[in-house]
Amino acid sequence: MRILLLKPRFNDIAVMPPMGLCYLAPLLAKAGFEVDILDNTLLDWSDGAVAGQIRERGYRLVGIYASTPMIDEACRMASLIKSVDRSIHVCLGGPHPSVTVEETLGCSDVDSIGMGECEKILPELARRIDAGGGLEGVSGLAWRDGAGVVRTQGPGGYIPELDSLPFPDFSKVPVARYFKVGHNYGVIQRSSRNLPIITSRGCPSRCTFCQLYLGRKFRTRSPANIADEIALGVKTWGVREFNFLDDNFTVYKKWAIDVCREIGRRDLAVKIRFPNGVREDRLDEEMLAALRDVGCYHLDFGLESGCQHTLDLMQKDKQVPEMGDKVWLAHRMGFETTATFIFGTPGETLADMDETIRFALSLPLDSASFGIVIPFPGTELRQEAIAKGHLVHSRYRMYNPGFAECDPPLRSADWTAEELIAKVKEASRRFYFRPRMVLKYLPYMFRGDNLVKYVRAARDLMPGRHVAAAL
Repeated sequence: MRILLLKPRFNDIAVMPPMGLCYLAPLLAKAGFEVDILDNTLLDWSDGAVAGQIRERGYRLVGIYASTPMIDEACRMASLIKSVDRSIHVCLGGPHPSVTVEETLGCSDVDSIGMGECEKILPELARRIDAGGGLEGVSGLAWRDGAGVVRTQGPGGYIPELDSLPFPDFSKVPVARYFKVGHNYGVIQRSSRNLPIITSRGCPSRCTFCQLYLGRKFRTRSPANIADEIALGVKTWGVREFNFLDDNFTVYKKWAIDVCREIGRRDLAVKIRFPNGVREDRLDEEMLAALRDVGCYHLDFGLESGCQHTLDLMQKDKQVPEMGDKVWLAHRMGFETTATFIFGTPGETLADMDETIRFALSLPLDSASFGIVIPFPGTELRQEAIAKGHLVHSRYRMYNPGFAECDPPLRSADWTAEELIAKVKEASRRFYFRPRMVLKYLPYMFRGDNLVKYVRAARDLMPGRHVAAAL
């Protein structure tokens, strides 16, 4: 039986191999199935080309990944698939379907949803389909029965031992094309020959805006397992840099340092970045030195706000002075630093946002991203927004905090949508239009088509243009 794993077309922050699908592929192959991955964020195929692939290959199961901003496109792809052959089983997975089961199953062309981690769910679903069996008993699966009633089988999928998983299979995607496109995490990326890696799952934090579909229990891979994957990437693909996509790499100091030591012991000679952010509250000189010694040159901090009142509203459990101290420590130890800030938490005022801007300008950051708080389904923030009347729309395609497609879904008595967008743009202008930042980025502007991109980004930050964007 042939299976297609599909990532829909999406204006993503970075174009890289879809890790969830690459993890699923070897498990499905081990179960005896023939698997293809189609990353349409990279390939940008037309509907006709996608339909042609489905028709030619004769898939019986298609798994589609969907975050909240891409759910509309995912459902449209489900309809496209059914237009080719209605007998194809379409299963959606990812953060959005996992937390909106009944809503997502309202799409008549979606047959089932894999809730949470799908490494056990999808192979079992494939076996049932191949054998012509029913869906009852597939743990972590949700579907509508013949009467239209949503059925769920137990809680979402959960992998307690991450070392039990095979490495993601990048042979199923055009790795060389990712290298060529080079759309990674900004111009600071030192090598286009980079791949993502995930060394842990789960998050113990309480942030109100986080779509926590992988659970709160923090699970780690062993240092040897992580180093094995890095070594394989270097040998097989000539990778020179790895983007660690973990949200919480620094939570356990001993484990983080042990990972660094294992990479160093093998002399793997790669560069390392943490574009998804690290917890600065757990950093100290010992951990930073261990990271620096194995090629880590860039740290991204999810600071979110420079106003203590706003941080408390977000339940970040952090203190502004300590956040600033840790950014300065990383800077003194030679790291390039980036921080993300988000505006628009209910209860935050325009004055609070001004305080965040001043804080960002006070830090030795090499780049910064300013965006809008998004009330994603499944978050405490969304529940509060609905209860207090702050939520004004659920046009999920617009739930994209740093892009032109974003339309603020929240309203507050403290600011209008126009004022919120203006404040995000003001923050980006004040940060990037400083002389030292212009001089820093000037060499990058004349590489390839970067000049056009920079001119467009600068234009979009001007007052009066309805764009929420960060450079």
